[in-house]
Amino acid sequence: MSDPPARSGREHSARSHFDRRGTTYDQAEVHHRIVAILAAGADMRPGLRVLDVATGTGLLAFEAAGRVGPAGRVVGVDVSEGMLAEANRKAAEAAPRNLDFAVGDAERLDLSPASFDRLVCASALVLMSDIPRALRHWHDLLKPGGIIAFDTPARPFGISGTVAEIASRHGIRLRYADVADTPGKCRSLLEEAGFQVVAVTTELANAAPIELEKAIGFWDDHMDHPAWQALKEAPPATRDAIRSAYVDGIAAVATGGQVPNDTALNFAFGRKPS
Repeated sequence: MSDPPARSGREHSARSHFDRRGTTYDQAEVHHRIVAILAAGADMRPGLRVLDVATGTGLLAFEAAGRVGPAGRVVGVDVSEGMLAEANRKAAEAAPRNLDFAVGDAERLDLSPASFDRLVCASALVLMSDIPRALRHWHDLLKPGGIIAFDTPARPFGISGTVAEIASRHGIRLRYADVADTPGKCRSLLEEAGFQVVAVTTELANAAPIELEKAIGFWDDHMDHPAWQALKEAPPATRDAIRSAYVDGIAAVATGGQVPNDTALNFAFGRKPS
């Protein structure tokens, strides 16, 4: 699979942010919980072919490879070479024979139609530039009867939700906070792309608070995150006002130097009609 062509500043931001996070991404416990829920809900069985779009460091791809066994096959694709470097490093150590990683644009994959039994996307659907189009593209890649599984931000969404709420009061929409924040919206996205809805559930993925200092640092650390593109492009005065309100807000709710960070996610599962 060839490297995707150069695109917008948004994609450059995505590559930069995730390239930088490649070596530390696996440390967050929430990512492992997401993987467990998606893998179980997707009904992965021996012998299946699985496509993991926006695979990152390959957490879900490795889980899928173990579930489908030597008779199955897993392909993980991601736009971030930094993330894939970590995925390939882990693959070199584990030496799975049924798993491949490749650089690729999740919205424009040069893969054969109807060639996968399962398609999974962890923590990335809301980062697609055109979500309905991406889902239709993925629908084409699945075999009839194949299953898609993805997660989306729900409510509450921790300090990321706090940023989005404050930004909206300043006229800046961070769409990750509302594009698929309810089970009903997830169902609609699946149905509009041609899937039959299997299940949509909402789970509390994280209940651990975050240290106030780290919560403040979260702002600078995530300014190049693709989900914050609208915030990054906002006038400096607006951006500074949002940051000030964010810092004041989390400081006000902090207890013992800890900021609540309850984070809920929707988990959606659909089936391509036979």
